[in-house]
Amino acid sequence: MDSLKINLLGKSTVARRKAATEIRKKKIDGFATELLEALKLEFEKKHNDTQTEIIKTLGYLGDKNAKSYIKENYIDNGFFLADSCAAFLRIDSTIADFIKILNEENYSKSHGALDVLGYDKLIPTLEEQNIILTKCWDFGLNRQKGLTDPRYGLAAACAGWESGKTKSFLLHCLDSNDVPLIYVSENSLKGKYVRLR
Repeated sequence: MDSLKINLLGKSTVARRKAATEIRKKKIDGFATELLEALKLEFEKKHNDTQTEIIKTLGYLGDKNAKSYIKENYIDNGFFLADSCAAFLRIDSTIADFIKILNEENYSKSHGALDVLGYDKLIPTLEEQNIILTKCWDFGLNRQKGLTDPRYGLAAACAGWESGKTKSFLLHCLDSNDVPLIYVSENSLKGKYVRLR
């Protein structure tokens, strides 16, 4: 445990990144303060991978101090929006917060929000499900070439949803040219959660 703390607060960006990733993957508690300090050490550096790994880990740990820091320094400044937004929403948020992000119609922020719905298997109320499905029905159809379909996370979440629009949405997703989205949608139509990428 001491080695993780040393790596988070030491001089090596690579060691910091590896420590953050290990904490997240092994679900080790007790490092929220050090992770936030590590993120501050990395701020304005060019090591995007390290900042992203730390942000993701802080999101999974649910540290409220990190929430405001991520919003002020990353989301408000347009840095790493999908991952920053995902981390922000994982920390003490309601589905109303997800809908607020989706209403901003920012591609990266919305993508991050939809990923959290799927990876965390969130089940909103029926009314909230309808709002999200309607809002995201064709989200990402005009995406840049090479980008994956951002509805992937939403389709994965739908495995546990009961809205009357869920089946229609998933059938609509089957028309996508995105193989991972089609795979997730087919399983969600059967009510099966699958391991996500």
